[in-house]
Amino acid sequence: MDNKLIGEQITRYRKEKNLTQEELGRAAGVSTQAVSRWENGGAPDVALLPAIADKLGVTIDALFGRDGGERVDIRETMLQWARTLPKGKRLDQFCRLVWSLLIRGGLTETELPKIDYPAQGKLEGDGRLLLSQFRLLDGIVLDVHSDEFSFVTIWPEPEAGYDAFLAPKSEYRKFFQLLARPGCLELLEYMYSTEIHYFVPEVAAKQTRLPLEQVKEILEEMDERQMVWSMVLELPTGTVKAYQTTGLIQLVPVLYTSRCLMQRGMNLTYQSESDVPTFKGGLWKDEKESSHEKK
Repeated sequence: MDNKLIGEQITRYRKEKNLTQEELGRAAGVSTQAVSRWENGGAPDVALLPAIADKLGVTIDALFGRDGGERVDIRETMLQWARTLPKGKRLDQFCRLVWSLLIRGGLTETELPKIDYPAQGKLEGDGRLLLSQFRLLDGIVLDVHSDEFSFVTIWPEPEAGYDAFLAPKSEYRKFFQLLARPGCLELLEYMYSTEIHYFVPEVAAKQTRLPLEQVKEILEEMDERQMVWSMVLELPTGTVKAYQTTGLIQLVPVLYTSRCLMQRGMNLTYQSESDVPTFKGGLWKDEKESSHEKK
């Protein structure tokens, strides 16, 4: 199935209802030109499909050419739809899909007040991200939705609870202490702003304008935590240790979710469907810390 078929179905049902492209566009919240693009082979935003189907008086299945109430494999249908989207836009459309499910009660027990997508990515003046947080019966959703910047994270709660999959507190402390060291963030910025390659501490010190010994200490600690790869090179003047980033793409989610945690003020949307605590308690401990806390 491709976007040409969807466009043909929209055209067919629009004409059967004696609707103009302008009328359909108004119902879906888009321009007449957008409807024209759909009918000429373009793909509507997935979040608009319910409004389009409602206005045309048909099911969403019918827009995909599945008439007669036949059973639909929704996963295959969405895969087929995703393939019609331009590369580089698919993750954005996935974020919009999740937002549509949240707003219309698909992932929540109740339908939320209508909040248009996209909203602004930041609040003017103070640079806060416009967040949406949901504590659902079966998990957590955290997202930012805007044309400028969107992300969505979905965390189904495991049967044993989130605590069971957390690292010992001591490991978190070591990691955040490393990030808090003067020069660490500057060094990470340098490493992730260049193509992946091996470099010696002297080069990093020059580029970041940090003291050489400070750079060496941070790189050694990063090496211990496997945040960089290292190798010893033999030169005419002796041996030297070189480093290369491991390409930890999870660093970006860590920094952005940390920003969400740090920022002050109200978020755009918050909903909780459960009074159950996020942590079950008693599981997120290691033996050393437990014995230390008893003293």
